[in-house]
This record gives sequence, C-alpha cells and structure tokens, in this order.
Amino acid sequence: MNPRLVIVAACLAGGAVSSAAQSPSINGRTTTAKALIAGSPKLRDGSFNASGVSGVCGVIPKEASITGEANFVIEFPNDTPTGTITSISFGSKEFVGGVTRSTVFRLSVGVLTANGGRPPLYVLNTDSGNAKVSGTAILSEAKGVTTLRVTGQEVMGETIDLTVVCS
Repeated sequence: MNPRLVIVAACLAGGAVSSAAQSPSINGRTTTAKALIAGSPKLRDGSFNASGVSGVCGVIPKEASITGEANFVIEFPNDTPTGTITSISFGSKEFVGGVTRSTVFRLSVGVLTANGGRPPLYVLNTDSGNAKVSGTAILSEAKGVTTLRVTGQEVMGETIDLTVVCS
C-alpha cells in the first residue's frame, strides 16, 4: 500500500489536525520593532526601529520544526522593512506550552546607523554557557498580538533592550 495514502487515511480517520495547525498563522504577521543598543565598540550605539512583515512570528510545532522540537521563532523581515532595524532573528525552545519568561535564547539584530553604516549583527546567544553573556526574554500574547521583550548583555559588554510586536 502507498505510504502517503496510509498517512492521509490515518489523519482523516482520527480527525487529526493538531491544535497548533488550527491556531492563527505564524507567517506573514505585521510587525514593529524597536531596539536600544549601548556600549558598542563599533559605533552601533543608538535607538533603532522598524516595521514590516515577519516571515515567522510564533511557535513552530515540533512536527513542523527542522530540529524536531517546538520552538518560538521570530524571523523579521519577510521583505524590505521600513526603518533602521534591518533584521531580527530570535529563537527559544523554552517559549512553548505557556512559558512566558526565559533566560535561554538566541538573538541577532541587524541595524542601519545614522551615517548609513551597517555594522556586524548584534548577537546575544544566552545558551552559549559564557558567564559574560546574559539576558531575559519575556513573551506575552493578548488578543492575537504577540509581544517579545528582550534585555541583555553580550560578551563585550554591549547591551540591548529590544521589543518586537507581531499582530
């Protein structure tokens, strides 16, 4: 018997559509972001903002995740954003099942400085085990709006205060 037919038949027989599949899409969400970066040795200090559409903003269920684990992910933008934040990538496998606060995540933020420069990405990977790297991420969800707030310090002492809102 064709394995694809077996899978389809099993899904139809059990009515198997996961609750994650029925929730609002995590793709193509309208997104705004603002970041304050300080202590930069490469002239990245400043206040930055952007608006646009995220490629992903939400929990990727384990069935759809390349790692086989559920993850909360933000990939911004899906196309060219408006503003001075050029990219945001955030991921945490801790933000699943109703968890709203985490100190274990990966973050990178690209910015466009006032003089038009594009310094290297700000990177804050608190899962690295480096004692000089710390941060807290807080996730909230209300009426279809997802808000992520991240504060932290990377290995060179550079700090970030980032807020991303997806609706």
